[in-house]
Amino acid sequence: MKFVANVDFSGGKLRPLDKSDVDTIIKLYQKQTLAGQSEAASKEHAERLIELSVQMAATQRGLMWAIEVDGQMAGMLSLYDWQPTSLKTLMRLDALPNLDQQKQVDALRSGVDYLAHKYHLRNFSFQCLPEGEEAIIDVIKLAGFEQSARLRDFRRTSQTEFSDILVFNMILTESVEGEQ
Repeated sequence: MKFVANVDFSGGKLRPLDKSDVDTIIKLYQKQTLAGQSEAASKEHAERLIELSVQMAATQRGLMWAIEVDGQMAGMLSLYDWQPTSLKTLMRLDALPNLDQQKQVDALRSGVDYLAHKYHLRNFSFQCLPEGEEAIIDVIKLAGFEQSARLRDFRRTSQTEFSDILVFNMILTESVEGEQ
C-alpha cells in the first residue's frame, strides 16, 4: 500500500523514499551540524530511515519525501511531530549541493501546498541552528516562513556545551480552495 503521494514541482518531484535512495541518504546525513543529527549515517541507518518513512506515513505521524530532479534524488523533505488534530507539523529539508536554492524553495512550497490541501495542515515549522545553516534559513524564508523564536541553549552539542535553535513558522490563514 502506498502512503506517500508523488507531488510535482517546477523542475522535479517529491516522491516516497525507496531502497534505491540508500546511498543518497547516507550523503545527506553526513552533515553533523543539522539540528537533531547525532550520528553519522550508515547503510543500516539509511535502510531504517526508509522503513520508518512508511510507518510514519501510515500512522500520520510524519512523512518523508525524496526530492527528485532529473531522475535523481537530490534531497529530502520530511515532516516530524505531525499532529493531525492540531493541524501542525515540524519540517526538515536536507539537500545535496547540486540541488539549487530555487528548486529547494519550489519543493518546500509544493509540499506545504499538498499537505494543506490533503491533510488540512495549517501550522508548519522548522528548527535550525543559528550558525552553519544559513543556506537552509534562506530557503525557508524565501518559501514564506518567518522566524518566531530563538530557543536558548536548546540543543546539547557536547557534555558541557549547548546551542541555540531558531524556530521558523508558516501559519496558513486562507482557506484551501473547496473548504467551507
